[in-house]
Amino acid sequence: MIEFLIAFFGVFIATFSLTPLTTRLGLVDKPDKRKNHIGAIPLVGGIAMFATTTLAALFFVPPSNEMTYLLAACALLTMTGSIDDRYDLHYQIRLGVQAISACLLIWGAKTSLLSLGDIIGVGAIQLGWLSIPVTTLAVIGLINAFNMIDGMDGLSGGLSLITATALYFLIGDKIADGASNILLLMMGALSAYLIMNLHLLPKWTPKIFMGDAGSMLLGFILTAFLIRYSQQPKQIMMPVTALWLVAVPLMDIFVTCFRRLKHKKNPFHADRTHVHHIFLRAGLSSRTTLIAILGFQTVAAAAGVWLQVRFQSGVISFIAFIVLFFAYLEFIKHSFKAAKWLRRNITHTNR
Repeated sequence: MIEFLIAFFGVFIATFSLTPLTTRLGLVDKPDKRKNHIGAIPLVGGIAMFATTTLAALFFVPPSNEMTYLLAACALLTMTGSIDDRYDLHYQIRLGVQAISACLLIWGAKTSLLSLGDIIGVGAIQLGWLSIPVTTLAVIGLINAFNMIDGMDGLSGGLSLITATALYFLIGDKIADGASNILLLMMGALSAYLIMNLHLLPKWTPKIFMGDAGSMLLGFILTAFLIRYSQQPKQIMMPVTALWLVAVPLMDIFVTCFRRLKHKKNPFHADRTHVHHIFLRAGLSSRTTLIAILGFQTVAAAAGVWLQVRFQSGVISFIAFIVLFFAYLEFIKHSFKAAKWLRRNITHTNR
């Protein structure tokens, strides 16, 4: 657990060290019509997490060409995200950089989706020549899923922590390539970030945001792990299990983009139609909304891990995920009624 503690305290140190610099550079998030926080908040979280985990990884993770390319892609995304935080880059530039990162993952880190597993009972579905485009689409999609859902304190960081923790328990000591070390570093860094982002210690720590630098970094590294360890030769879970571990951001981006396209809007046009926005508009507090969404993701991740361990059947797990997805669609369809029920029950319980 030394990795967790080093990353945990390292993020605090990096945040205090880098905040004056990021403030001078204008890397702060100011309130506007979509953002109702108070004051200018330093966008230092993503940079602090990247700097801390990268430096620590040099000591705890065995060096390899794959790790070099993975860190290069992370550095590229963090740098691009920071520039976007400062200057608001066009979404096409961001997509281009994300595609380059996917290429570094595929050809440099030798990580790509080769098979979807046996999800319909006729044997493993091999992707063949579709492997590269499907992997690229998966990487870009999940990067943006974590980026788009980063709309309230604790949400993207909390979801990332749940996914990283589930991966850590799945991988354990089965793989000797430093994967569990990296996940411990991520868990420590995310825990420290969440304390500051949620401002749990207001007298001792500043309030910070991760910015696009952090959300794109987290989306990429988690996607890389989900792909790498759901495929041969290092497979420790079924490909369908990966869907469970990122259920909320995955379903949220699908529903949000579908809704935007349905209304003839750019799917990358920012609005307030994500699941947390729906809850907040229905009258739930930020705390209740956060607890409800993170609770749902925790249950989904636990269900995916249980199905992996108990049945080891891609068919059963896939059918169950489809049921969950349609239940989610029905929930969103009746979100205001569901939010009122949550407000009436969870808020009453918290009292």
